[in-house]
Amino acid sequence: MERFSYKASLSKRASELYESYPEVRAWYEEVSALKSPRTSRDYVDDLASFAKDVGKSPKELIELSPKRAYGLMKDWAIKKLQTKSVTVGRIHSIWYGVKSFLEFHGVEVKGEFPLKRKVKYLDKIPTKEELKFILDAAPSLSTKIAIQLMAYGGLRPEDVCDLTYASIKRDFEKGISPCAVYVPQSKSGEVYVTFIPEQTVNLIRQYFKLRRKRGEEISDSSPVLSGQKSEGAKGIRRKTLTMKIEQALRRSGLEISSNLGDKIQRMRPYSLRKYFRSNLTGHAPQEYIEAWMGHTYGLAQVYSGTRDLDPSTIERMRQAYKSAEKHLLGEAVEAEKIKQEAALEAIRRFAEAFGIDPMKIKIEKEKELGKELSASEEIELIQDEIKRAREEHGDPQRIVGENELEGYLAEGWQFVSILPSQRILIRRSSKD
Repeated sequence: MERFSYKASLSKRASELYESYPEVRAWYEEVSALKSPRTSRDYVDDLASFAKDVGKSPKELIELSPKRAYGLMKDWAIKKLQTKSVTVGRIHSIWYGVKSFLEFHGVEVKGEFPLKRKVKYLDKIPTKEELKFILDAAPSLSTKIAIQLMAYGGLRPEDVCDLTYASIKRDFEKGISPCAVYVPQSKSGEVYVTFIPEQTVNLIRQYFKLRRKRGEEISDSSPVLSGQKSEGAKGIRRKTLTMKIEQALRRSGLEISSNLGDKIQRMRPYSLRKYFRSNLTGHAPQEYIEAWMGHTYGLAQVYSGTRDLDPSTIERMRQAYKSAEKHLLGEAVEAEKIKQEAALEAIRRFAEAFGIDPMKIKIEKEKELGKELSASEEIELIQDEIKRAREEHGDPQRIVGENELEGYLAEGWQFVSILPSQRILIRRSSKD
């Protein structure tokens, strides 16, 4: 049952509350019917956090009078702020969830929230160079994928957590780039389409490969990003993901917070989503950008086919994304792409010395898989063929330095090519 699957993503403490108190279950069922699954889960998590802090069970909370309930919540909010462990915004979020629980059970908390909620910071959007530092500082492969999904695909953190293999399967299996991502939006319950570049797809392939080695079977319902403690069982939790991205920001060595007049400019996980919009603005139709970010007003402005996931409309959007992709990826990534293409060309020439036809095995493999191979997949394929040829026939070639070349040529070896490393590939004469 769909609602139960969402309950399964509750924290351990919130799950205990759900299982132990029918008062919590009844409230959760109503919240689930009225709000998004993500909000419903957060409400129960927040109630569990509050109940632990004040030392009262949910049943004891709903036995309080409205006045005593407000007094307890007010004292808690002030003490919580004094610990400096959470922000005013976070305290307000928990306050709202607890208030919802109490009012569901007839305890009307009428007092105002006792703390001032004033936004004192502006978002600091990373540059392309800064994004590279953040990616390099990511504590895990899954975190690096999440950062790229937000920066290159415009996804919200909560939508990253809800992605399943089915969300990317169509283009992922066919090797189409950029890859369409069908995002189940927890905020509205709708599905929208965005795109991710080949380098993000390659990271996901690598990540899936690691998970399969651990014994996981990847199916349509498998989360793109698994929870850390239960690989394959459920998607990573939003709070965990946010914590890991914040860790990457801190480890990047960047100045993630700075004063700007009377405001503080701060880099946070959501800044990655703003990076997406900022770098595409002016390089792709604005209505497409809004649609890729899952904004309903963006969807309304684009052809009605977008809302209906019309294939021809999605293809037009794909071409628009492909044309603007370089403004997201930056020069460093373009340089890496050129380097990979040079490596592919070199290994093709290397393979020919063994009598291997690189294009033939590439075409055969693509027919077998029913999709185009990426550069990295083609390199891996050719390396496997070279290894097989070496085992069967020995090694007819060598890589030498310029100072060694003359001696080998005198012995009858033949020049093949100069490699990107500036060393020289030679092969044994076919007469030997």
